[in-house]
Amino acid sequence: MAAADTKTQFNINRASAWVLLVVLVTFILQTLDFLFIPLCFAILLCYALGIPLEFMKRYHLPGFVRIILVVGLVLLLIFMLGKLVMLNVNNFQSQMPEYEKKFWEYANIIISRFDISPEQANEAFQTFLGRIQLSQFTFGSLIKSFSGSFFAFLGNVLWVVLFMAFILAERESFTRRLVNQLGKKNAGPVMESLQKINDSVQQYLGLKTLVSFLTGALVTIVLTIAGVDFALLWGVLTFVLNFIPTIGSIVATLPPIAITLFQSGSIGKTLIIAVLLLSIQFAVGNILEPKLMGRGLNLSPLVVLFSLIFWGWLWGIPGMLLSVPLTAAIRIAMEQIDATKTVAVLISSK
Repeated sequence: MAAADTKTQFNINRASAWVLLVVLVTFILQTLDFLFIPLCFAILLCYALGIPLEFMKRYHLPGFVRIILVVGLVLLLIFMLGKLVMLNVNNFQSQMPEYEKKFWEYANIIISRFDISPEQANEAFQTFLGRIQLSQFTFGSLIKSFSGSFFAFLGNVLWVVLFMAFILAERESFTRRLVNQLGKKNAGPVMESLQKINDSVQQYLGLKTLVSFLTGALVTIVLTIAGVDFALLWGVLTFVLNFIPTIGSIVATLPPIAITLFQSGSIGKTLIIAVLLLSIQFAVGNILEPKLMGRGLNLSPLVVLFSLIFWGWLWGIPGMLLSVPLTAAIRIAMEQIDATKTVAVLISSK
């Protein structure tokens, strides 16, 4: 009996320690988000850039040359894309008051049929957005968040690029130092876990980037042909939001559909654009992407949803973008620890 009580007390103490550790880590991550968010984005970029680095390695280029070329290419792409997007953002901001006025005109026509006042509708709308942690997505506010000086935008990216450059510089020597420090036998399990994380996250990011780029390109082409304002902006927004599971693709379709209605005033054209955009999202997201991804990151769909909510609460939109790869890395790490192996199995999709 005493042995059973001792074992029970031990399990309670262990569970309490794990809960305390999770709470402490969560507090640290939220408090130091200015540091961990760019660090996580830099790590993911390093995964994505692993393929071109390995390709250049075949030509026996020195490590520092490969890093300079890759970082320079990233900066060039960010500069060119950022410049194009900022031009669209500035134009969009100048027309925002007119778009918002038309939005509430159409909304008032609809809600008047249900005996709901505009104030009640606005309050319900804001409450809904707040509950799903998407207050940033109130009409046009996501676009406004990208506004301001272009140099301020580059300043926000600078930390990510700096972290990325140093991580890439340490990439090849890290394995050697780890083996020297722990020995081949002890370093084996650690290296195996890191390799699993590398392979899973790199495959996910590569395929997800390809799928997101295809989706954004198709959206841009359709909206450009239809003459919808800011087609490039909506294409880039679609590309970015496609990294947010479940709700990202839905949210990405709403602004261009609304702009089509406000711009043309034609319900028929708006419905055609809506059908085309939804068809692109469905075809790419539900047909092409599952075939390319295969088993993906081995995460339960319910876990993906809860990870989206948790990381969104913790870090906002950046957390939503990072939610899937971060959760997958945590699952793989938990598989290697006996105390958390059961949890890793429960959150997997197998």
